[in-house]
Amino acid sequence: MGMLALKRLMSTQSERRRRQIRARCDADRCSSSEAKRKKEVGSDDVSPGAKRLRSSGLHLPEDIWCHIHSLMPLRDAARTACVSRAFSESWKCHPNLTFNKSILGSNSNGHVTDFIRTIDHVLKKHSGTNIKTLTLELDDFKNSWRRRMDSLLQIAMRPGIEEITLGFGFFAKAAYMFPCWLLSDRIRNSIRCLKLHRCVFRPTVKLGPFRSLAMLRFFKVRITGYKLGCLLTNSLALEWLELNSCDELDSLKIPCQLQRLSYLRVYFCLRLYVIEIKAPKLRAFNLHAEKVIKLSFGVSVELKQLYVSSPDLVSCAHLEFLSNVPDLESLKLKSCCQVTNSVMLPIKLLHLKEINLSLTGQGVSEDYDYFSLACLLDCCPSLRKIFLNVSHTCVGHQTIMEDPSHPRQMPGQQHGNLKSVTIIGFCYAKSLVELTCYIIENAATSLESLTLDIHGTRLVSVSGAILEPMYDGKLVEAPRTLLAIRTYIQRRIPSTVKLNVLEPCGTCSSSVGH
Repeated sequence: MGMLALKRLMSTQSERRRRQIRARCDADRCSSSEAKRKKEVGSDDVSPGAKRLRSSGLHLPEDIWCHIHSLMPLRDAARTACVSRAFSESWKCHPNLTFNKSILGSNSNGHVTDFIRTIDHVLKKHSGTNIKTLTLELDDFKNSWRRRMDSLLQIAMRPGIEEITLGFGFFAKAAYMFPCWLLSDRIRNSIRCLKLHRCVFRPTVKLGPFRSLAMLRFFKVRITGYKLGCLLTNSLALEWLELNSCDELDSLKIPCQLQRLSYLRVYFCLRLYVIEIKAPKLRAFNLHAEKVIKLSFGVSVELKQLYVSSPDLVSCAHLEFLSNVPDLESLKLKSCCQVTNSVMLPIKLLHLKEINLSLTGQGVSEDYDYFSLACLLDCCPSLRKIFLNVSHTCVGHQTIMEDPSHPRQMPGQQHGNLKSVTIIGFCYAKSLVELTCYIIENAATSLESLTLDIHGTRLVSVSGAILEPMYDGKLVEAPRTLLAIRTYIQRRIPSTVKLNVLEPCGTCSSSVGH
């Protein structure tokens, strides 16, 4: 046994020595090969544009590394710059500069002055070339910081920049006056998108022209109708315009020279009284207005989608503005108060495929005649989808139970294209039952789905329907509404139509002892 163990030990040591000798030979061979390659490729043969970053372990041209870093978020690119000096050079050319609380890595107690100091340090280290986007979001602002902010923007807004986003928090102690002079000769040919949040913007007639500006998004920006007009007349490439909560805006006039404008959204501008739109290629317009008394469109506007939400929809020029948009394909009207008369269309909308009408709130007249909406529907012979929201109780309305006489009928437009009808907040008001019967009879050959939602306060989320508890008035009405559906509606529905009746959920029923 002793001799056998000795032989095994000698064999193991011999094998270890052979492996060590083989490893040294491989290392010498690789070293000589590398030296030979360096000798063949001299430093004089490498052009400046093909410099390579060898410290990374990968031999790639410098412009390739710059491109890779440009695809990283700013924070990740900064971290890679800490790895080596070679990476720091490409970091200085990062094209997308984003400065906010999450990027700067500050906690909720961080001071804005520290943010500004950090931003100033980064911008001064940046080469200033190839900047494409700048996003600057601060929680606060004081008038004493104005010069420093102007200086930061002057460093970052270099020729070639395409997108600028500047915003301040809700608790900002002052409003920042955006330096419009920076938008003149320096970047007016390259800027494509301008987003301002809680700023003062005072452009002049001489500002511009902006040959590439395609998007404007203003939120709580202090700008008057005249000043906005100066900007628009110098932004002939504009395609997208959003104005949200701009409370100094008293008028909005979109000139016909804006040949590319396709989307317009105006929300919660409380002092806005007059809107005139002449942009011929406008495709979609969303308006949530409080006090607009005049809304007009140019003769040649090719509008396809229109959403108007107004507390007093009927008195908003009585929808006369629709006369100049005959090519509408989707119409959404919402009114939450003072609905006393019939909603009438001034012309026939021959191309309208979808209509969404919301008459909600306490302002709906107790004796409002829903059956009058049949005249509105007859002005839209190509309808495919109807969505009607009447989420309130039947209190004050004449019910089908009180007057069980034969529902009213009238000769109307045959809707041979209508596929889907949804009524939210359906109740047993006689005029609403009559309207439903009218729709069924005039779309019997094409209708595929009829949904009557008794709940009326249904919220839709990504995961499905989320229900809010029904108030007692709706719960009391539910049994009578179900009886009205079975008695007057269900027997009129063709066998090819799917009827969906959304009843109160179990939680609502149990809450009142059902």
